[in-house]
Amino acid sequence: MKLRHIEVFHAIYLTGSVSAAARALNVSQPGMSKVLKHAEDSLGFKLFARRKGRLVPTEKGIVLFEQVEPVFNKFTELRSFARQLANNKKGRIRFAMTPAFGLEIGPKALAQFSTQNPDITIEVETLHSMEIIKALQKRTIDIGMIFGAPNIPGISTNVIGCTEFVCLAPIGYSLPSKDEIELRDIEKFPLITLNEKSVLGHLLANKLTEAFAFNVNSRIIVETYYIAKQLVRQNAGVAIIDKITGFSEMTSDVQFKNISNLVDIKISIVTRSDEPSSDDHNRFIKALLSVTEQFLKKTKR
Repeated sequence: MKLRHIEVFHAIYLTGSVSAAARALNVSQPGMSKVLKHAEDSLGFKLFARRKGRLVPTEKGIVLFEQVEPVFNKFTELRSFARQLANNKKGRIRFAMTPAFGLEIGPKALAQFSTQNPDITIEVETLHSMEIIKALQKRTIDIGMIFGAPNIPGISTNVIGCTEFVCLAPIGYSLPSKDEIELRDIEKFPLITLNEKSVLGHLLANKLTEAFAFNVNSRIIVETYYIAKQLVRQNAGVAIIDKITGFSEMTSDVQFKNISNLVDIKISIVTRSDEPSSDDHNRFIKALLSVTEQFLKKTKR
């Protein structure tokens, strides 16, 4: 397949029609159809079948897309980098963070660094922790910010701070009046819990199971701490989330309670161990560290 074949196949696969793909690529519909036919003739099999006015990928088309997607992404990245060179940009940082850091810490650090380093382009993604590790291994990002301190070959981990879980509840809920509560103190309330896809979600599930004697009655199970917080704000129940998410953005319409005897959560910067950090990377990590330290001060007990 030629690069043009890949671009057209990718566009049609995502949009479901030649006309929509043509609009997305800003080309004529007949031209798009011609390239698709040429790609299918070159491959020797059909990529799409027409059903109810839409182009649906064939089985071979679906299998091929799995191989085409990373090639297309790499080509897109190369094209973006070439534009940066044309604009006389001096450097590029590819950064990914988990959703909790995308609420306040990440944007503040990014804005601070970008203002001080206008000639550096920063590409930002929000991913889950293991997705960030995989992105580092695939070399699609340079720096990651996650919860936890993984011990993974080829990954360097720098712990820059430590936070903890906190109980979050609607204003109208009558939580125990003591400064610190225990998990069993919230057993009677409707619970919003995290699924076990993440390390912290799995850890918290184990702690709740232990505290509630295997009788955890979750009303809603979510994937991210941010969604849990928004549900609390909508009076859907009580949640245990990290303080980074809890104290980011608006906090006046919820109440917080510290939790005793629950594990600390490490905040880590992860990079590839086989690549020495550049001066640009070190300055960016320093900005992340500075903003994180400021944020943690306001969440101290």
